[in-house]
Amino acid sequence: MDRKRAVVGSGLVLLGLVAALGGCTFFDQGPIADFQVKPVVVYAGETVTLDAGLSSGAAGIVSYEWSTSDNQSLVGQQVTTAFADPGTHTVTLVVQDANGNVDEAEQDIVAYLRSGTVLLDEDFSDDDMSLARWVLDPTWASVQDAEIDYISGDGGYALYVHSPQSRWHRRYYAVDLPPLRVGQWIEISCRIMVLRNQDGYTYMFAPGRKDQSELAGSLPSFVFSNAEDGCSIHEPTVLGTDTRHPIGYLPDVYRWHTYRFAFSQDSYVFDIDEIEWFSGALNVSLNEGARWSIVLGEESLEESCSVYYDDIRVVIKE
Repeated sequence: MDRKRAVVGSGLVLLGLVAALGGCTFFDQGPIADFQVKPVVVYAGETVTLDAGLSSGAAGIVSYEWSTSDNQSLVGQQVTTAFADPGTHTVTLVVQDANGNVDEAEQDIVAYLRSGTVLLDEDFSDDDMSLARWVLDPTWASVQDAEIDYISGDGGYALYVHSPQSRWHRRYYAVDLPPLRVGQWIEISCRIMVLRNQDGYTYMFAPGRKDQSELAGSLPSFVFSNAEDGCSIHEPTVLGTDTRHPIGYLPDVYRWHTYRFAFSQDSYVFDIDEIEWFSGALNVSLNEGARWSIVLGEESLEESCSVYYDDIRVVIKE
């Protein structure tokens, strides 16, 4: 057999092998799905471009189908959309080539809120309707221990809590805190005026309770108790206890003071009337965002005491 016939014979064997394996499908690896998201930083409610131009396939891609975790369905190599709510959204791209082969790619996209966004601005101006918004913790309290009161000439309407007996009166309002991008923080503030601070009296401002029945997973809170250590910052632990940090602040009676927590991704600062009193690290993450409850309340152990709460605000800042 000469060299020419040997080469031809080898080619016939190769073609036979290809036919046995199903023709050209042996060489068809199918498409590869991939996409870009623009802009890099995504904000809730603003336009997002999904571009599948990075996808490839030897047979040519004939369809691009998109789906999102908030139930959107889109078609096309390049599409635009928006995510109404802040948080993590999953985007899935499925591509198909001319031979019917498919591939998919998936990305998690975090949608943030713009700095300056106000999540809560409670001034109790609609009277008893606002009282209904602040859910009563029935564990110890009585409905009669709080009301919306009008303060003439200073502040207007406010939540007036006055427990005449040895029990807590606590009210809470659920807020969905968004994920924070680098450089942002969440500011949660409240004006408080104490009318009495006799023996056995306690009041609190908890800007982020994860669960009303336990402390684990919650954000730090402010507590004043003249039955214990005066003013202190309470940092919840993963075990459901708390670490208390006394601060040298003594509240005036019959005078409004603004209490403010500022939470970044991994730390926080607490101040009163723009004077910093404490700062520390967080043992819970605000990177993803979640639902917490703002809790207001007071407890009278020995004597009748009372406190006003007003102008509760939650704002994204940087």
